[in-house]
Amino acid sequence: MPPGKVYLVGAGPGHPELLTVKAVKLLEASDVIIYDRLIQEEILALAKPSAERIYLGKSVGIHESRQEEICEMLVRKAREGQMVVRLKGGDPFLFGRGGEEAEYLAEHGIPFEVVPGVSSALAAPASAGIAVTHRDSASSVAIVTGHEANRDHSRTNWAALAGIDTLVFLMAVHTVDRVAAELIAHGRDPETPAAMIQMAFWHGERVVTGTLGTIAAEVERSGIEPPATLVIGEAVRLREKLKHSQRDLRRRPDRAAHFEPAPAPDQLLRMASAGMGSQVLRFALATSLFDRLEEWCTASALASALGLNRLGLAEVLECLVSMGLVEGGEQGYRNLELASRYLVESSPQTLRPALLYQAAHLAPLSAVGRYLLNGREGGAHDEAPGLHRQASECLARYAAPFVLEKLDLEPRSPALLVGWGADYYRELLAQRWPGLKVATSDPSNGMGNGDGPFGAVLLSGLLEGCERGEYGPMLQRAAGVLKPGGLLFLHDSFIGTESTAPPELLLSAFGRHVMRGGSRNWSVARLEAELGAFGWRVTQRESIPGGTQLVTASAL
Repeated sequence: MPPGKVYLVGAGPGHPELLTVKAVKLLEASDVIIYDRLIQEEILALAKPSAERIYLGKSVGIHESRQEEICEMLVRKAREGQMVVRLKGGDPFLFGRGGEEAEYLAEHGIPFEVVPGVSSALAAPASAGIAVTHRDSASSVAIVTGHEANRDHSRTNWAALAGIDTLVFLMAVHTVDRVAAELIAHGRDPETPAAMIQMAFWHGERVVTGTLGTIAAEVERSGIEPPATLVIGEAVRLREKLKHSQRDLRRRPDRAAHFEPAPAPDQLLRMASAGMGSQVLRFALATSLFDRLEEWCTASALASALGLNRLGLAEVLECLVSMGLVEGGEQGYRNLELASRYLVESSPQTLRPALLYQAAHLAPLSAVGRYLLNGREGGAHDEAPGLHRQASECLARYAAPFVLEKLDLEPRSPALLVGWGADYYRELLAQRWPGLKVATSDPSNGMGNGDGPFGAVLLSGLLEGCERGEYGPMLQRAAGVLKPGGLLFLHDSFIGTESTAPPELLLSAFGRHVMRGGSRNWSVARLEAELGAFGWRVTQRESIPGGTQLVTASAL
């Protein structure tokens, strides 16, 4: 069999709209995608459903795949006749070890091609409003790896760097103090402007500024975390003029990451077997299986620790491998990045309670039949109220950065948040608009007292917990505590009117209705009619990851 081909592809700074056209086409056509830690899920969603996704990156503080392992995987998959995309953040040849991989492929006779990407060395400063070269202030720029700074025998020529107009250090969050000290020791003015940019062009983007003498302390005080880019030079002063540039980057609608309008046969079979897949995932979450797989572990050792049958557990682990949550190898099994981020209980981004809550409403066929014959039966209730609260909170935490990215609340103080995720929203709001006054109300307390009237009210995730007839009056009460000209923001599982809703959104809601009743699905059209009944209108709506919508409404 002739070998396939490997494409070393740069994914750019992270946002899917900043990929090259060729990178998008290769992702849509590839058989195998081997990707790093910094690749966003929205980019992986561009791949066809049947593509094999293999995570071989580094998660800070957890496991690191060896470079030899990556190179061997590229050769093995190519020799199977596959079209392989090796997806790297930024540009593959700029501190991405792409040169080593290209060299290895050439030595083993594997056809390959390099597809450049926009490096964060240029994208991150641009995102922060910093032009790394400028006719008046910077005619030279150097790009340096921050990892070198703490090495005993660093190859960095600090004396030479101290004389270059703009310096860009990648991967320097943990070495910024050493970088600053070395440059000052080699003659750079401590008053030189400096900036650290976290998560450029993505949700979670933050920029901290200071001088060469203060930037290390500012980074530590602000809690900046990798990935982040350090920029040093007079060009940083341009940020004050350029930081308000208006972006029009958009995310793909959440539905685009799932099923096409006409599913292929393999997708139909996948949907038909999803119930068992849900049960496998539910079992793994309920037994905290993922928490035990942060490091390699064999099926035998895991079965012994859990008191389970070894052969049965091995089957479950292989199912999790096929689902792209766990990787298998000679040493046993361990989490992939997706599991470490969303399924481990202690992760700040965990969705474990929400997934368990969804799985608790897997409706048996007999219950579906009764529901279709009789409608909601008396006595239907939430069997897991505590889990419902945990699920709602973690989903609100997941969505909060996406929601706030769409809003400008600074001129609308005070604001009222009614619903889930109040503590996390308050934390994010304090970071973004320190002067904004925010009142919060638990979902069970209606509009609360607060310090109204308010310039804005945000209802967060309340629809799913409402009984029939409760949501409409809640909208009217929310509108009633607003100042004249105030805005009502509604973040919930509304169904858009312009396209088919994601199947997972409709199916999960249907399961809840069968098992516990509650409010029915609300389309945006139904929301518009309800608001119109008391003199309000929808002015804007946007898709938010997780199959949700953010709707803005104002008085007519």
